[in-house]
Amino acid sequence: MDEIVRCLKKSLTEVIRDSSKVFIVGHNEPDFDSIGSAIGLLTLCRLHGRKAYIVVNDADMHLEPGVKEIIARNRKAFNIIDMNTFKELVNNNSSVIITDTNKDYLVSIREYLPSFKHRLIVDHHAPDEHTIDAEYSFINPKVSSASEMVAEVLNSYRYRYDPMVANCLLAGIELDTNHYQNNTTDKTHDVAENLIKRGADPKVVAKLFKTEFETDRRINNLVFNGTLFEKYEREIFQTRHVSFTVNRDNPTTIYQKEDLAKAADRMTDYNMDATFAIGFVKEGLVSISARSKSDINVGSIMSQLGGGGNGISAACKIETDDILAVEEKLKDIVSKSIQAQQSDGITGIAIAPTIIDESIQEKPFVKMKA
Repeated sequence: MDEIVRCLKKSLTEVIRDSSKVFIVGHNEPDFDSIGSAIGLLTLCRLHGRKAYIVVNDADMHLEPGVKEIIARNRKAFNIIDMNTFKELVNNNSSVIITDTNKDYLVSIREYLPSFKHRLIVDHHAPDEHTIDAEYSFINPKVSSASEMVAEVLNSYRYRYDPMVANCLLAGIELDTNHYQNNTTDKTHDVAENLIKRGADPKVVAKLFKTEFETDRRINNLVFNGTLFEKYEREIFQTRHVSFTVNRDNPTTIYQKEDLAKAADRMTDYNMDATFAIGFVKEGLVSISARSKSDINVGSIMSQLGGGGNGISAACKIETDDILAVEEKLKDIVSKSIQAQQSDGITGIAIAPTIIDESIQEKPFVKMKA
């Protein structure tokens, strides 16, 4: 266990033991990493003898089928509650742990954040001006997932927990690494192996990822009918290939956020340095999912559109009715970023340093109380 994880373990212990109740919240419309890490954190709270609750305030229709299944089967077992129940339970001695996000606008309990006794963040997305002001912040963009961070802490105890917890954590790791193809280190594999030793079943996890036929057809139609390819010449033998995916026949089609993420992931199977999938997630709201397989830092690019993430996986949402104008703006940003990378001789950063501090991309952000 490295020093950062050791500090995270110590801080989690302090927060949990110094609270009568702990509320755990991930980003809105949780994915496997958000719900998996939340379930792992709830398990830690129970290990220390504290009441804990996971707040999910999204309608089932906005949830990925696998996430919806986890919640439906384990709502009582893992104390998964909505906002109405949260308001009834929260008190002055309650603390909050935010997982798989650090942005205030991405959590359902945003207006309650200042009232918590303690606030602790566990995340792998780069911080920015929207990062929640927390007493303890453990943000490391170089870690595969929040689930990897939580699993490493949980597995440091000699504690037998429900195999379902291990399955959820493993699903979170597999999602955010695209099944170990991206942002994966030897530690990621070690953590996954330990989860399997603790009862995680790769076959059960694989079933959670099974795509419904209609979902698969919708994503395939989007990818194969709506993708344009651009080449950006940096220097000799340094061409960058980027894809932009939009439903060009029916631009106003509404997608789930996960559909766009899968479309961006799907395009990484081809010879692409970066991929962008763009679509409406509700009327008047466009979402972009971005992936990178090279030195194009999509987290930095998304930050220019009000979003964020890390160098290889990022997203943003934009309030607009003109999705094609969003695509053109994105293309302009990508082009300028790659040109800046060439002219400045930068390796690994695809954006001018005035937009986002390079150190944020390279180093974990750890903040604890004085």
